[in-house]
Amino acid sequence: MLPNKAEAYRTENTGRAYTTGADRSLQRVLWALWTLAVAGTAFWNWRADVVAQRPINLLGMVIYSLLAGLVGLLLMTLIELWLEPERFLD
Repeated sequence: MLPNKAEAYRTENTGRAYTTGADRSLQRVLWALWTLAVAGTAFWNWRADVVAQRPINLLGMVIYSLLAGLVGLLLMTLIELWLEPERFLD
């Protein structure tokens, strides 16, 4: 009886690769945009402090960059779900 149960839980081979060249190009573009958004947020906060001749607020720069990064990761996931939903199927 145990061998029959073991066969029931065997995974099926679909015969397709999970990632192709087209999938990687979308990921590269999204990660590049995410990196630019996080670096741009840090630069924007640094430049605002320099132009106003204030001391540079590193804690504020880190907080705003983290928030931009988290929102960017959420947007990247939503865009990937929208453009390539078959990658998220189990």
